[in-house]
Amino acid sequence: MMKQPVDPDDVEYDSWIAHNTTYIEETKRVLEKYVEHESFDAVKERVIEENILNKDTHKYRRDVFREIARRYIPREDEYVETPLMHVLASDVDDSVKEWVLYYEFSQNSLIHRLTIDFLYEKYTSGALLIQAPEIRAYITKLGEDHPEIQDWSQSTLEEASTKYLSSLKNFGLLKGRQEKEFAVFYVPDEAIAYVCYRLYGDDAETVDELVSHPDWRLFLFDEDEVRRRLQGISPRYVRYEKRGSTERIEPVFDDINEVIDDFE
Repeated sequence: MMKQPVDPDDVEYDSWIAHNTTYIEETKRVLEKYVEHESFDAVKERVIEENILNKDTHKYRRDVFREIARRYIPREDEYVETPLMHVLASDVDDSVKEWVLYYEFSQNSLIHRLTIDFLYEKYTSGALLIQAPEIRAYITKLGEDHPEIQDWSQSTLEEASTKYLSSLKNFGLLKGRQEKEFAVFYVPDEAIAYVCYRLYGDDAETVDELVSHPDWRLFLFDEDEVRRRLQGISPRYVRYEKRGSTERIEPVFDDINEVIDDFE
C-alpha cells in the first residue's frame, strides 16, 4: 500500500537531533557489517571492542553504536535486513547510498516537518540564506500545538536548530559555515527509484498520491520535478506515461529489494 502521509497534529516531536549528529560514514560502515555478520551482537563487538570506526574512547564507540542501532536496526534479538541496509551493503555508488541514507534519516518526525514545511517554503520563495534563529522560532511555534516541545530547554532548542542545519549541510542540501544557503545538488536516479518504491504499492491505481506525497519535498522537489524525475527512471525502474491530463505508472519490479539488486 501507499505510504500515507502522517497528520502533523498526531505526531510527537522528539529532540533527537539536538543531541546527535548524522554519522553518515559510521552508519554506512556499521550497517554494512551488520549485513555481513547477520548479527547485532557481532557488529556491536566489532564497533566497541575492535574499534572498526576508529573512535578514541570506549564510551564514544558505545554511544555512536547505540545511536546508529537505535535509528536503523529494528531488532537486537534477530537479524532483520531493511531496504536501507540492502542499499548500503551493495556495490552501488556512494552518492546513491548517501541520498538513500538521507531519506531514511529524514523520517525523524521533527527533521521531516522542518524540511517539508519550513525549508521547502524557504526554497520555493527564493530565499538565499537559512539561519538557526529562524529554525528555533519555527520549532517554538510548533510547540503551541505540541506540549512535548514546551518542555525543551532553551539550549535544546538552540542545539536542535544548529544541528538540523549542520545535518543538511553534511548530506549536501545546504552549504556554508556560519550562515547556510541552498546548495546545488543532484539526486541520482537510483535514489529516486528507491523512494518511489518506498512510497508506491502495486494496488495504488493513480499517480496523484505518489506525485503529491510530501516526502518528495525532502529533496525540495515540487510536483513538476517529481514528474520529470519519474520520466527519467522510466522504463528501467517504473513504467510512467503522461499524455495530457492522463497519467499512468506501473512498477517494473515486484518489491524494493529487486529494485536495489538492479542498481548494481
